[in-house]
Amino acid sequence: MVGDVPDSAVDLARRVTELEAENRRLRQLLGVERRPSSPSAWEPTLFAEPADLARHVDRRSTPQEKVALFRELFQGRNDVYAQPWRNTRTDKSGWSPVVKGGWTNARKPDREYIPLVDEVISDHLGGQFHAGLYWLLRDDSCRLLACDFDGPGWTLDALAYVDAARAAGVRPLWSDPDPAMVATYWVFFADAVPASAARRIGVFLAREAMTARAELDLSSYDRLFPSQDFLPHQGFGNLIALPLQGQCRHHGTTVFLDPVISNPMAISGSFSHRLIG
Repeated sequence: MVGDVPDSAVDLARRVTELEAENRRLRQLLGVERRPSSPSAWEPTLFAEPADLARHVDRRSTPQEKVALFRELFQGRNDVYAQPWRNTRTDKSGWSPVVKGGWTNARKPDREYIPLVDEVISDHLGGQFHAGLYWLLRDDSCRLLACDFDGPGWTLDALAYVDAARAAGVRPLWSDPDPAMVATYWVFFADAVPASAARRIGVFLAREAMTARAELDLSSYDRLFPSQDFLPHQGFGNLIALPLQGQCRHHGTTVFLDPVISNPMAISGSFSHRLIG
């Protein structure tokens, strides 16, 4: 006993204080609250609402303005990008960095990678090919966080995830399943943040989703990007297929949806149409 307060009540008060401190720390990581100014403090902030960013881009905007908006959001390595490949003889497939001279030069020691320039993004959006973005920058930081959901029960699990994100002050964009039936939630940072911290945020949101929806085990929770904390000594690390690819979009996939009603013409979905239309 401490005075007239039972030990259990003291323990509970201490636990509440600890949880409040942990909540503040996580909200600071998310950029919802800022830390006191310090020369060494890391103060990440979330990107402005993408739907708001799209207001200056509509169907009448130039292709250059649309590409600029896309690149403003989906930022990663600009000195290299990836494209999918398939070996018709073995039926194997995958993604590889694009090199000058084609795939035959991919294994040469003097190979030269083709950078991710505006023309590449324009061709991706137009459907000429599908471009893949390498997330990790040279300093082990990133500008994006994404979470994939797949399988027959992905809808409820994904909604639980977005509920947890919004409760934490994060408003992710939801892209409709791609041809592989994978739905992706995207979170954008205003500045580059350590990949390890971005991953902690993603894991935290997944745990919060499971806590809020105890009946769900998030069995459709597939992958978290970036999937690495540090850039490998050799190679470029993990990549992700960029959304809004022209051919996929014409089939109604990889576009952005309102997470409540799954309508591609609503809210974040209007971002897709303003950007591409």
